[in-house]
Amino acid sequence: MADSKRSSIPSKGGNPLEDAVQLPQKKVYTTWPEMIRHWPKTTLCIVSNEFCERFSYYGMRTVLTFYLLNVLKFTDNQSTIFFNGFTVLCYTTPLLGSIIADGYIGKFWTIFTVSILYAVGQVILALASVKNFQSNVHPWMDLSGLLIIAFGTGGIKPCVSAFGGDQFELGQERMLSLFFSMFYFSINAGSMISTFISPIFRSQPCLGQDSCYPLAFGVPAVLMILATAVFMAGSFWYKKNPPKENVFGEVARLMGRSVSNKWSAKEKKDHWLDHYLTTHVCEEDPKCMELRAEKRNKSVCQKARFISDVKSLLRVLVMFLPVPMFWALYDQQGSVWLLQGIQMDCRLTDSLLILPDQMQTLNAVLILVFIPLFQVIIYPLASKCIVLTPLRKMVAGGLLASLSFLITGFVQLSVNQTLPTIPAKGEAFVSFWNQIDGASCSFTVTDGSRSIMLSSNATMYEDKNDKSGAYKPFATRGSGSTWTQKYTLKYSGNCPVLPTTINVPVTEKKILYVAVNNRGWYSAITKPDKPTEGTGEFSMSIVSATQELYAFNFAMCRTDASDYDPAHPCNPRSPADFYYWETDYNDHTDDRDFNATITSTNGANGIAPVYKFKSVKPGKWELFYLLDRPKDVDHKTESKSDVKVATTGKKIQIYSQGGVYVFALTGSKASTQSLNLHVLQVVQSNSVNILWQVPQIVVITAAEILFSITGYEFAYSQSAPSMKALVQALWLLTTAFGDTIIVIITILNLFSNMATEFFVYAGAMAVVIIIFALLSIFYYEYNYYTTDENDVAPDDFEELHNTEVMPLDNKAFDPFETDVIDVRF
Repeated sequence: MADSKRSSIPSKGGNPLEDAVQLPQKKVYTTWPEMIRHWPKTTLCIVSNEFCERFSYYGMRTVLTFYLLNVLKFTDNQSTIFFNGFTVLCYTTPLLGSIIADGYIGKFWTIFTVSILYAVGQVILALASVKNFQSNVHPWMDLSGLLIIAFGTGGIKPCVSAFGGDQFELGQERMLSLFFSMFYFSINAGSMISTFISPIFRSQPCLGQDSCYPLAFGVPAVLMILATAVFMAGSFWYKKNPPKENVFGEVARLMGRSVSNKWSAKEKKDHWLDHYLTTHVCEEDPKCMELRAEKRNKSVCQKARFISDVKSLLRVLVMFLPVPMFWALYDQQGSVWLLQGIQMDCRLTDSLLILPDQMQTLNAVLILVFIPLFQVIIYPLASKCIVLTPLRKMVAGGLLASLSFLITGFVQLSVNQTLPTIPAKGEAFVSFWNQIDGASCSFTVTDGSRSIMLSSNATMYEDKNDKSGAYKPFATRGSGSTWTQKYTLKYSGNCPVLPTTINVPVTEKKILYVAVNNRGWYSAITKPDKPTEGTGEFSMSIVSATQELYAFNFAMCRTDASDYDPAHPCNPRSPADFYYWETDYNDHTDDRDFNATITSTNGANGIAPVYKFKSVKPGKWELFYLLDRPKDVDHKTESKSDVKVATTGKKIQIYSQGGVYVFALTGSKASTQSLNLHVLQVVQSNSVNILWQVPQIVVITAAEILFSITGYEFAYSQSAPSMKALVQALWLLTTAFGDTIIVIITILNLFSNMATEFFVYAGAMAVVIIIFALLSIFYYEYNYYTTDENDVAPDDFEELHNTEVMPLDNKAFDPFETDVIDVRF
């Protein structure tokens, strides 16, 4: 914007041109009473709209990865691909929004139209989330909603802040600065509040489900509808500038003509864009004629001026090369870092949890803290030691981003100690489990090269903290996808007659256990996947290996619930206190995974129903036989006074998170005294506290301040006035390119170890930022464009001095001085 120093050409003593150009004087408002009195009140609607829209966007986006994992049942890699693919769309569509707003219908109608589209997408996603994961509306309805949301937010992004700026006039520069501060604050306030609240919404039980994504998505949908209504409230009072030319199209046409002319040109020019002028005729160009009439100069050329602007655009774009790599790191906070958080211990106390997706709130809070901290303390102190330039700040930010992933990698190395080792191709892991009732029977199992003795109720399991490896499962290798492994068992103590040689069928890349009980032995493949619900669950399966076959329903009921009633211990209407394994419910769903065959020595083989793994929240539980079917889509969920159960007498208390367990019942189910419960922990519980993510979040946020905010300022200041809208849209597009990097690397599935992946990202960022620093040193020179339509344009200096057209640089160029300051990296 113009200021008092730029209201006329600066005069030198005795210079006859000192009064050649006079610009109109405007009242400048600087005091608070004046600014409040003359403040465009409609901007309050715009700021409120932005708060609601950002709350809506980040509220939905914060829980999206968990929704993909737990409702749409995507894998970790698929969830990462769809989450970051959605982000790619959100940051690609601003180009379309800018084209529509600038070239066709204007900012107001673009914002209004896409806001309606945006709200529709949010409502579709919220309605889809009402249905359980088995519904046939998934995933097409969810993905349709996300696609519409991506186009909606993309249409809004490039328009709202600029539309707010349009409401101010010359002389209101201080007010405009305050508006953008308010605008940025509303963005981060909406982000901060929603990233904290939405995880709480989705973690609450509702509609008979253990989680409440309809609430987590429904509140953002309501906020988006409110955002549209608030924006429209100021409709009659907004300043609605008409659409201008499509800068994107103008630049594309200029580049296309330049390339075409260059191929057929016989003479060389300093820059390939200059070839455009070879076939350009000003007298046939309305814009050139309009400029000549305006400037009263027959020698000026609008296209020559535009070519100079495009050259400045290309110079800035070269410096954009490292930006996508930064976003490839930064945007993993909502996907890969969230997956890391699932593998960590979220407990502050037994009853107080930090949800993994709530960690994103720290980023929003730190942004609000770091902005004044950097401006008031860090930058002034650093400037005493070194000249601070935007490019130097960006280099420092890029190195911090690399450091944050280095920290993340070391944290993941500790997390890996609680993750299961997955067998490689052609390999399988086999654990043995002593389920023989009584305390006096043990056995030694040998595979030909290794022997392990298991006492009563002992199990073989992988414990990476056990350096002796005494309990490490057997590794077996074979050809093909399946094979048979022979094991020899030697018994000691008071044991029943049991098989001494067993042949176990194994499958490559699988982990299985072999259980030996009073009836014989059986094997089952386990699923070592940690729970992904993100509310501190452990995962459990049930095996019914009792003497009398029981293949019906089970329930786990919380005994430390606030409304626990010993007379009616199970409450199906409280999903967080009631977990069930039912047969033939919800249109013939069956929670029995398969029937394991119990092989005995006398040939009287039996079966042991193996139930599916389900995630259960920590607490005190009791296992019950469920004698009816209280949960079914065909009838209303029963009240706790109506549900019929019979206790097994087996109580379980687990507060640790992330463990994977198998609970096996043996003995006779005729009485609780003769029934026995055996526990196998397949996967260790999470032991690394989620607060260890704080350092990496602090460092990546500091990197954001240095790199992202400075980069946006750099791009804006270094682009010619006619290119600023285009440069802002292209800056947003770099985020799309960054998330595309994440998607491509995830699709290629290059890393089986997340720690390795984090270290590679850190190294890649370091290499890219070093190249960027070299470009900054040897390539780039700063240009500070400050002219607007009321300032003196370069063509005016050409008219007055008859000199070559040059970009106006308020730090390095004074048209009345001969010295030029060269400001570099």
